[in-house]
Amino acid sequence: MPDDVSEATIKAQAYSYIMLCLLQRLERREPGLINDLLDGIKADYEASKTHARNGPPVSLIFEEAISFLARAKQGAES
Repeated sequence: MPDDVSEATIKAQAYSYIMLCLLQRLERREPGLINDLLDGIKADYEASKTHARNGPPVSLIFEEAISFLARAKQGAES
């Protein structure tokens, strides 16, 4: 393992890769699934903005989830 990459980072990247592959396969079997997930997450993100206690960590999580699903959608379409 490289010295500058933690075990936790490597595991997170591995899980991310597995989830990406699963979502792309599911999208091929059930077209529109990723768009439905994106719509739901975007709605939750907007709703979360009304809560003052949901600061930057929450918004960063939503932004990463939206980015992740966009990558999954792009891969499923190619």
